[in-house]
Amino acid sequence: MNKNKIIYIISTTLIIIALILGISFKSAFDHISSIKVTGSSKTDFISDTIVWEATFGAKNLVLEHAYKKLDKDKQIITRYLIDNKVPREDFIFSSISMSKDYENKTDRDGIRTREFVGYSLYQNIKIESKAVDEIEYLSREVTTLIDKGLEIQSERPYYFYSKLSDLKIDMIAEATKDATIRAAKIAESSNSSLGKLINAQMGVFQIVAKNSTENYTWGGRHNKTSKHKTASVTAKLEYKIGL
Repeated sequence: MNKNKIIYIISTTLIIIALILGISFKSAFDHISSIKVTGSSKTDFISDTIVWEATFGAKNLVLEHAYKKLDKDKQIITRYLIDNKVPREDFIFSSISMSKDYENKTDRDGIRTREFVGYSLYQNIKIESKAVDEIEYLSREVTTLIDKGLEIQSERPYYFYSKLSDLKIDMIAEATKDATIRAAKIAESSNSSLGKLINAQMGVFQIVAKNSTENYTWGGRHNKTSKHKTASVTAKLEYKIGL
């Protein structure tokens, strides 16, 4: 191998090494030329909407009699709600579902048969109202209708907040402001100035019961069983560092 070729190989190798070092240096410089911070926002609020459902039913060997009993119970429930100041537009009854009931029996010869024992009719009532405290009370006291001969099963109420979208916007703004303040303090402590925002990521919105030990989830939690709730959100920002 002649001398010129050796010199060419060495020169080319040095250039490649220089390029690699330059890229590495630039990456390292870029890494330390920005600030990544996380801000957060947390607030307590009270639900302003309640959703409560209950199911009632009637059974009879004669279908017509079962329908009449169910309709009578429906009128009793309607009167119960209206007497307790629940607006008629706040509740709705579902369509009626029906099933035929059978009992398995075995005669003295060991032969098994299925005997028809009647019809079971069920209907659901759903209440969605802004009168949270009143409906919450009724959901607990609805069992008093059992004394009137109703077969009714009350579900636990669910609680919602009608201004949740506005709350989210305000909290995201607050979390962003908190992150920006943190970034400015870090830049100030390092004798630098805060440059432009180069990246922003919002964390998931979490809603848990107030003063609870509910765990946050990656997809975001939304508690529906507590009237008093706590919402939280985070904001991750990255700023350039000015000299």
